[in-house]
Amino acid sequence: MSTTSFLQTACMTGKRAGRLVVGLLAMIVFLASLAVPNQAFAHAALIKTDPADGVVLEQEPAQFSLTFSEPVSPLVLTLVKPDGTPVPLTAFRLSDQTVEIDNPQPLKSGTHVLSWRVISADGHPVGGSLLFSIGAPSEPPVVSEAVDWPLRSAIWVGKVFLYIGLFLGVGGAFALAWLARDARTGQRFVTAAILGGLIAASLSLGLQGLDALGAPLSHLAQPVIWRTGLGTSFGWTVLFALIALGLGLLSLAGPRATTKPLALAGLAGVGIALAASGHASAAEPQWLTRPMVFLHGVGIAFWAGALMPLGLALKGQSAEAAPFLRRFSRLILPVVAVLAAAGIVLAVIQVQTPAALVNTAYGRLLLIKLGLLVFLFTLAAVNRWKLTASAEAG
Repeated sequence: MSTTSFLQTACMTGKRAGRLVVGLLAMIVFLASLAVPNQAFAHAALIKTDPADGVVLEQEPAQFSLTFSEPVSPLVLTLVKPDGTPVPLTAFRLSDQTVEIDNPQPLKSGTHVLSWRVISADGHPVGGSLLFSIGAPSEPPVVSEAVDWPLRSAIWVGKVFLYIGLFLGVGGAFALAWLARDARTGQRFVTAAILGGLIAASLSLGLQGLDALGAPLSHLAQPVIWRTGLGTSFGWTVLFALIALGLGLLSLAGPRATTKPLALAGLAGVGIALAASGHASAAEPQWLTRPMVFLHGVGIAFWAGALMPLGLALKGQSAEAAPFLRRFSRLILPVVAVLAAAGIVLAVIQVQTPAALVNTAYGRLLLIKLGLLVFLFTLAAVNRWKLTASAEAG
């Protein structure tokens, strides 16, 4: 081979690799945006307290109450006395969106802190505190509300790998079974994504328990942490995710006769896992939102899961690459239409007004996701109308 031919070949290979890396990075960034666990995006907000924050009372209250924007379940309730002594509050009642908490003992004069941590139906734990004084205010006791960045980072990474396992792993297994058929290109990547998802799903359950109780990473091995995580709605997501990941793995390793049914069941499991928790699923009316989340999740898994096996098949110029591409191209338009329709319905239900797109943290996060989707749709359009025909022709 001449030096010129070698350089041309190297350049073409580099461009192909570059496009593959850019596409994969775009998909991972999109998955990362889905996984952001920042507390600013939690959706249960405290709207009223009794006593009010900062109030000075003449005598101690018989009970405390916290009213939220949606129903919640208490995780940790603590009263911190003026001298810094914490008193666990275990007697409470739930009344619609209000948590009524009994005062267990007489309180002396000074400034007290009521610290709370609750979890809403969507599986997001939120916490905070309020101050009130009896008689004359005193120096407030110190209650740490610092963000646990190691735990935040672990939750973020765990959810990214969980989504990679569900979308690129289980979705990839479906693509290999139903679209690639006899071609096995990309199977190693799909298997690795599923295995990573299995590990991430298991760890995410413990991380959810830590987040729910406000405990540090060092408490991960404690049984109460895992019981708490399992008791949240996210526990159902992890359970269905593990089933979906297991079905996807079995479709790759099991007998050929069971490949398609197992892969299809795994793809359905992705939608069920995502519909089991999260604010979109918990929003009313749930008879509409949960099916929309299911369709949205299945659509993402179908689309994202096919990209790596299809890209590797085209790159390797295998005999099955062109039929694989034709099957994918025939199905992707209706899948993307369903994906977009489900996303629009969920956005309208949750945002409600155009102003909320810029005035709320959720709306701003949605705008970021829409920007990433526009980028991905642009890539898809270029592939569909400029590159597909030439790729099918070899």
